[in-house]
Amino acid sequence: MDWKRWGLVCLLFLLLWIWQEMPDGKLRLIFCDVGQGDGAVVVFGYFQAVVDTGAYEDKILNCLGQHIPFWDKRIEIVFLSHPDKDHVGAIGGIKKHYKIGKLVDKAIVGDRFLYQNLYFDVVKGSENNVTFPMEGSSISNESSIVLEMIYKDFSVLFTGDIDMENEKALMTSGLLGEVDILKVAHHGSKYSSADEFLRKINPKFAIISVGKKNTYGHPAPEVLERLLGVGAKALRTDELGTIEAVFDSKNLRWQVKR
Repeated sequence: MDWKRWGLVCLLFLLLWIWQEMPDGKLRLIFCDVGQGDGAVVVFGYFQAVVDTGAYEDKILNCLGQHIPFWDKRIEIVFLSHPDKDHVGAIGGIKKHYKIGKLVDKAIVGDRFLYQNLYFDVVKGSENNVTFPMEGSSISNESSIVLEMIYKDFSVLFTGDIDMENEKALMTSGLLGEVDILKVAHHGSKYSSADEFLRKINPKFAIISVGKKNTYGHPAPEVLERLLGVGAKALRTDELGTIEAVFDSKNLRWQVKR
């Protein structure tokens, strides 16, 4: 056996694998299939951000492992919208496997987190700004941080688990305009995604992060109808698995992986 030749072949395969793992400079936004919960990853070159973690360590770590190069064990920033387990339960697992540059679990309106020409703007802080919770909401949900991610002409709104009262407050804040992608609040609960709120932000795409056959009835049929009514294309993790948006110049394309 020609060991030198086999060694060269193995080296070439290794180099090809590493080359395929190298960042391509495109902005990638991945909505991980974490079951009944929220977990998203933003990859931009050698920069990574996580927005919520879901409840289960294996699910978010599997998603991170598929979208971050194997040698990169640093996540520059992690945002935790609010302390419910289905949004923060897997943070311990991430801390075991990655070094976190900055952890944001408290924020105020106007905070901005910047990497090159990629912005994360806080349009709702972690304070509880609703005095009387509406039916189906909780104090924890109301404290959700709402982030707008902006890259060139694209914008994405991460809404945590806010309810309609918080949506109404956002509408009157003067901080919201139209967005390209909406991460639908509270997994498509009927107590969120009010029609007037959706008309205000006019999303082209709506991501619903939700578990299969969940006991909450998420997403609610009326929410799907309201999304359809504003022309938003709904993409659901329970149906499609992990959903990836790739921003390339002025183009946006979608990839799904079960």
